[in-house]
Amino acid sequence: MQGKSSGAVQILGDRLREWRRSIPLKSYELAKLISISQGSLSDIENNKSLPSADTIAKIYLNTNINIIWLLTGRGAMKKKDLPGDELDASFAYEETEEYGQDPNLKELLEKCVRIYNQGDPEKKAHLVGFILGADPGGKTC
Repeated sequence: MQGKSSGAVQILGDRLREWRRSIPLKSYELAKLISISQGSLSDIENNKSLPSADTIAKIYLNTNINIIWLLTGRGAMKKKDLPGDELDASFAYEETEEYGQDPNLKELLEKCVRIYNQGDPEKKAHLVGFILGADPGGKTC
């Protein structure tokens, strides 16, 4: 677990709690499902710590939460609310048009989407962990 961060990442815990309560699922049930202690889950939900990449991967693999929504607040809360379980590269770039038509950015986004869609859980977890750790301003992705 990492220490408390600033910016949008602080509300990751709030979103996780909101999703869990919408199921409804008790905190000890979610903790058991993703193989972390109830105390660790409480720290995450209370924004006292950030989930590790491994924990985010377990959330993705063992729940119906939309990880993009969890990390950024964008899109549907649950996977089943999505048109498909996979993120579309054109959608990912469309969401970032405010950053201009930089071809390097488009290529990087397409690679991220490809890793997310086709990578094994460890690669997905590394990607998410890197993005959370590399965000200097705490802004949404």
